[in-house]
Amino acid sequence: MTIRGWCFCCLAFVAAMGPMRADEPPPVPASRTVGSVYGQDITAADVGLKEPIDISVKFDARDTARWQQMGRIMAKFGNPVMERFLKEHRVEAAAEEIATFKKTMRAATAKSLREWEARIAELDKQLAAPNLSEEDKAKYEKERAQLQRLAKSMRETNESETPDELARSFIVAWKTERELHRAYGGRVIFQQAGPEALDARRRLFEAAEKQGDLKFTDPGVRHLFYYYANMRHVFIDAKALEQPWFLGGMP
Repeated sequence: MTIRGWCFCCLAFVAAMGPMRADEPPPVPASRTVGSVYGQDITAADVGLKEPIDISVKFDARDTARWQQMGRIMAKFGNPVMERFLKEHRVEAAAEEIATFKKTMRAATAKSLREWEARIAELDKQLAAPNLSEEDKAKYEKERAQLQRLAKSMRETNESETPDELARSFIVAWKTERELHRAYGGRVIFQQAGPEALDARRRLFEAAEKQGDLKFTDPGVRHLFYYYANMRHVFIDAKALEQPWFLGGMP
């Protein structure tokens, strides 16, 4: 092949690959090992990593793609460590705890239903008042309709039995955070699903790293794995881990 022909082939190859900006990082090979857990290699493909993680970029909670990436990394690297911790600490839901959970949920549901029904009755009186403005009428009717839908759903929920698996998932999740904190201490944060032992979880993973059970060969992956522990959180008293509301305050 002539030099001219070779150059033409190179240009054609580059064109086929598509334009690449000078500031774009090269893609991460799917087969690249980014770390290991208990001797099992984790590749870029395992965590869906397609490009290097820029550790200088400030995390934005609205960044869905970054959240999903963090979740994949946590699942591959963190879950095996957590599963071993739960097994070693025998974290499980006892039959009496499941029964108490169901009882507490029925009571909480009945309480909410009474409150909503009382508010609906109050709205009925307000709607029956003379000289009610159209604006207030529309506002009260809208609120009443919403509460009626919620009350209907709540009655159906209260009439049905809470599945054991739902109770078990709540109890195991609580015990996981409690045992983590008992083992490693640290700060506890407020989450919608319940109190979470933030520092304890990080310390568990750091201990696994120190022992060589958890290894990272990609600094970006390690950065994102621990990033959640460094985000802004609302901290609460660790005592919240000892008395979950869904067990009626049982320790």
